[in-house]
Amino acid sequence: MEIEKVGYQGTVLPVLAASYILSFVEKKLHKHIPEVLDNLLTPLLTVMITGFIIFTVVGGIMRTAGDILTNSFVWMHDTLGIVGGMILGFLYSPLTMTGMHHSLLPIDIQMVSAGGSFLLAIASCNNVAQGGATVCAMLRVKDKKLKSVAATSGVSAMLGITEPAMFGVNLKLKYPFYGAMLGSALGCGYVTLMNVLNTAPGTAGIVGFVCVQPQNMLNFLIGVAISIVGGFVFTYIMSNMKRFNKELEQNMTEETVIVEESIQDTILVTEKNVIYSPLAGKAITMKEVPDDTFAAEVLGKGMAIIPNEGKLVAPCDAEVTALVDTKHAIGLKTTDGIELLIHIGINTVELDGKYYNVYVAQGDTVKAGQILLTFDIDKIKEAGYNVTTPVIIVNSYEYQKVEGLKTGEVKRMEALVKVGDKI
Repeated sequence: MEIEKVGYQGTVLPVLAASYILSFVEKKLHKHIPEVLDNLLTPLLTVMITGFIIFTVVGGIMRTAGDILTNSFVWMHDTLGIVGGMILGFLYSPLTMTGMHHSLLPIDIQMVSAGGSFLLAIASCNNVAQGGATVCAMLRVKDKKLKSVAATSGVSAMLGITEPAMFGVNLKLKYPFYGAMLGSALGCGYVTLMNVLNTAPGTAGIVGFVCVQPQNMLNFLIGVAISIVGGFVFTYIMSNMKRFNKELEQNMTEETVIVEESIQDTILVTEKNVIYSPLAGKAITMKEVPDDTFAAEVLGKGMAIIPNEGKLVAPCDAEVTALVDTKHAIGLKTTDGIELLIHIGINTVELDGKYYNVYVAQGDTVKAGQILLTFDIDKIKEAGYNVTTPVIIVNSYEYQKVEGLKTGEVKRMEALVKVGDKI
């Protein structure tokens, strides 16, 4: 058996393959190696087995696949012209996301030494498109922390550093990433049409024009401007489409009117240190929750509700202190200092936000009875999940007593939990 002696400089696919194989082998070994030897043998055997597979079989295959992919991009640009440039610009963001754009660096250096490379212009259009999309996202989202991240990362993306914008904002919201891909395609199509070439490696951003041939500097800046505007506009369009933007308020006005009417029918004034039911349904004690962690009150004392409708409202005046990406849990801090965690369903984190619609953002101040989110009970049950919703006093250890006020059928905004004086 002969193993070809090759280097893996500038390649990414072998690393991705190695990571997957490493993870797969480790999981299998954990299942078969006795626990007493697990810490000793599992890491050693995992690395040995993975290294052997990579260096003998998978590494060479992935290296060749990477070379084919890189050469196909160059062929696409040289043969298909503006269409090839647009396709390359559209696909460059996914390449950057996986780190595979580093495999283009050796090609870029070779083309620069031969007289000029088109890759700096392509990469610059992609990066600034991510920046334009991030700036648009900053103006569209409600989350104050995300706005702050978007403001700074959007600027850095336009200067060539895309990771904070891409991973901190665009991929998180998804639709800005798609908008950036489309904006990049437009800009890359233009710079390909004008044959913008760089004569030295440089920063892939607005400042990259200093490495471009003098006669192409203006066209480089025009292409960059097209990408920024394109990324912004496409992101704005998608932000108004429910298919892409999950933050859109759906029937918010009707929901609020219904909630306000139900509040007037139920209570007029909220009492201090009383937590009202955020849901309508059946109230049960924490010990009855079909989950060991909640039942043992590890996270805190409280009550739980088996809802009969998928509408969650604020149980009292509070600030939204936490809102998980998967939308199944929300943290609140009341004006009395009580810290709440409302967890909709058991193990529903696995749904990854499916069947949930959120109407508030982290940092918002909400009034008692204000709608926080809606969820599709039937769909969640069909997916095999229990919709029992614990209402937990996270800082219950700070109080002398946390007492459930009612079990059985409960209306929305009916008194549920009474918290005693602080210790």
